[in-house]
Amino acid sequence: MKYSRFVPAMIMAALISLSNINLKAKIIPASNPLIEYTGRIDFSNPDAPKFSYSGVSIRANFAGTEISMILDEEKGENYFNIIVDKVQMSRVKVEKGKHQYTLAKNLENKVHEVEIFRSTEEMFGKSTFLGFEVNKDVSLVEISNKRDRLIEFIGNSITCGYGNEAELGASFSAATENHYFTYAAVTSRSFNARHLAVCKSGIGIYRNYDGPATGNPDCMPNYYKRIFLYDEKPNYSFKEKPDLICIDLGTNDFSTNGGDSARYVNGYINFIDSLQHYYNKPEILCIIGPMLNGATLVRLRKYVNFISVFTNNRGKGKVSFFEMSEQKGDLGMGGDSHPTVAQHLKNAQELTNFISVLKGWGIIPIPLKAEVATPNMLTLSFNVEIKDTTKIFSGFKITVDGKPGNITSTYKDHSNGSKLNLVLEEFIKPGQTVELNYQKGRLSGKGGILLEPFEKLNVINQLTPPLR
Repeated sequence: MKYSRFVPAMIMAALISLSNINLKAKIIPASNPLIEYTGRIDFSNPDAPKFSYSGVSIRANFAGTEISMILDEEKGENYFNIIVDKVQMSRVKVEKGKHQYTLAKNLENKVHEVEIFRSTEEMFGKSTFLGFEVNKDVSLVEISNKRDRLIEFIGNSITCGYGNEAELGASFSAATENHYFTYAAVTSRSFNARHLAVCKSGIGIYRNYDGPATGNPDCMPNYYKRIFLYDEKPNYSFKEKPDLICIDLGTNDFSTNGGDSARYVNGYINFIDSLQHYYNKPEILCIIGPMLNGATLVRLRKYVNFISVFTNNRGKGKVSFFEMSEQKGDLGMGGDSHPTVAQHLKNAQELTNFISVLKGWGIIPIPLKAEVATPNMLTLSFNVEIKDTTKIFSGFKITVDGKPGNITSTYKDHSNGSKLNLVLEEFIKPGQTVELNYQKGRLSGKGGILLEPFEKLNVINQLTPPLR
């Protein structure tokens, strides 16, 4: 078939799309009741839920070997983390308009869990989920891994993950922002909690970054009720009460000269009032992030500590205070001096341990990062200190370019109890693909919760060829 140059572009695109249709596939609509949604989402059209905040999650269990999603993107700039059977498999950059994206294929023919997690913030445009595409013999099944807890994080660029995957000096872009590896998202996963984020880079309690001393009208409290930050309608329903609300706001109010302490304190107290009204006496944790230092940090610490004590004493819901450790640069600096992934993971461990005591929750051990440390050693980082009564730390297997490798010993890192070092018999070469899996053994985290098995955890291999 020949296409005339006079055929309109929209018709041409439709013809091309029709040529790519998989006749053996079917669409599972977004309104399917077996799909779990978490986040601020507009369900005005249940078959086309729309969202823009970081951390929106779409999760389902399916029985089959492969699955795709259909998204309609406003700008074509967002990234999504794809998690299969609790292991992140890929990070997908989406295109503008309606497209299909393969999430997983060539899996074992059994029940699998798939999660789509938006890792970029609202500035990169709205996303509309139009359902899953699967083979005709594939169906969704009820999610077996129930997440009964919900944690909400309200924050700024730190919570968004601004530049956490960038090098210092690099220009910020969607590619350098990964909310999945922020202190907030990692903390939620540490308690197997559903994760709800309301965050925007540059936003504050009363004054946005470098705003006037009198404040900005588009500060967080003024726009908090909205599903989309800059759309007056629709408003969020507040039907589901979080088990904990974490607020990390204040860095932008005081990061440049001009912050007004009275406006900030009053604005924060009023914001807590509104949260206690929307959610009927929720538990709130007021957090100070890692970016401030010196006199500004001392000042903000004084304010936030006072706010938490004052609002807690009113009896409208428990309010606590927590301060993350300040970034010193030893874990690198991200885009525009923001925290790196390594700094986020450090702060996540601190926050997770604090919440574990505050709420009495056990911490779920999860692998966060695996990398080739030396040609014959891998380092595996967890969200919590790892324990094994046998001190053998067994159960791991490795493949290199698809072929089984041999692990001679595994031991806990001497300087960091949340890291395991895996010594290999063979030497890994630059460019080789390394994968790690774990069959259930005796490894556990805080509270004795066992590490669950995982398959095909990608190992970062940044080895470089020797200079000649």
